[in-house]
Amino acid sequence: MRRILLAAVPLVLAACSIDQSRLGHFVTQTVQPGMPMEQALVRMQAEGFYCNAGSGADAVISCTRTYERLVQKNCLERVDLVRSASSAKTVGAIDVLEVKCPK
Repeated sequence: MRRILLAAVPLVLAACSIDQSRLGHFVTQTVQPGMPMEQALVRMQAEGFYCNAGSGADAVISCTRTYERLVQKNCLERVDLVRSASSAKTVGAIDVLEVKCPK
């Protein structure tokens, strides 16, 4: 029984780790530059992100989502949607920021 518990510890710890590249891949599959900003916001919110659209004139819209972990405190996934320079109603770029976790 003890061996089973010792074997399970690495699996539990792995489930709590942050995979930054997985977040980046997920976001690029969800929203892309060139898509309408309104559609991008709807897609991000459907995936559990809170996006602070502000007054609607901001060049960058910050989106965050809580990443829940089993053992340690939760982390915050962060993505910035940047408006296109040619059209404020279009996504120009997507910045996937480093996941923030309390120490």
